[in-house]
Amino acid sequence: MVVVTAEPRKLKILCLHGYEQDEDIFRTKLRLHMARLCDKADFVFVTAPNTLSPYDIDGMDNMARAAAVKSGRAISREFRGWYALKSASPEVVFGLEASIVFLKTVLAEQGPFDGIFGFSQGGLMAAVLCALLEHRYIGLGDDCMHPPLRFAVISSGYKLKDSCWDYVYKRPICTPSLHTYGVLDCMIGISRSMELRDNFVQPADHCFVGAHYVPKTQEALDSICEFVEKFTKGI
Repeated sequence: MVVVTAEPRKLKILCLHGYEQDEDIFRTKLRLHMARLCDKADFVFVTAPNTLSPYDIDGMDNMARAAAVKSGRAISREFRGWYALKSASPEVVFGLEASIVFLKTVLAEQGPFDGIFGFSQGGLMAAVLCALLEHRYIGLGDDCMHPPLRFAVISSGYKLKDSCWDYVYKRPICTPSLHTYGVLDCMIGISRSMELRDNFVQPADHCFVGAHYVPKTQEALDSICEFVEKFTKGI
């Protein structure tokens, strides 16, 4: 009698990139993490549905990009985001609803997912999705059959300030989470990342000496991979 041992199932992790980026850029940012977890997890990268106009794009070259559009010259590549700002003070966002609809389709067509990994604006979006799946808020729709995520890794994440989305944070988010943030991050200050962290129940964190990026030192890789590997048990 030949006993066939089934291959252990890998975790499936949905990966959400940062503002002005796309799935290819985020795949490059996570190449070391993917290499460490290649036998434990499959990473699924998606690109945000909102194409940013030059006036939505941050950075020193914003004026140059705006001038290029006005003069008819082409921009080198499309920039994407999970949302953009209508107003900074008070904060009013647009495009977030389209991102939720898009991610709902991703969950239905490419799921189920065990976890989520988000960076910066993608970290914000990861937290929003965790809350929507846990509490079945109206934003996700009653017909979403995807279960709550088993874990989240959020790097340089932060909370929405738009009052229309306050309901997302009114209840603690129970999804097990690991939050990474750099003490030198001048784009998303450490206090903003800690504010999001504190909206989760019993979050883990990894603080590093660095700026606005997904950390990839040996210590950071160990922290992230050990957190993810805990969820391979029992699948």
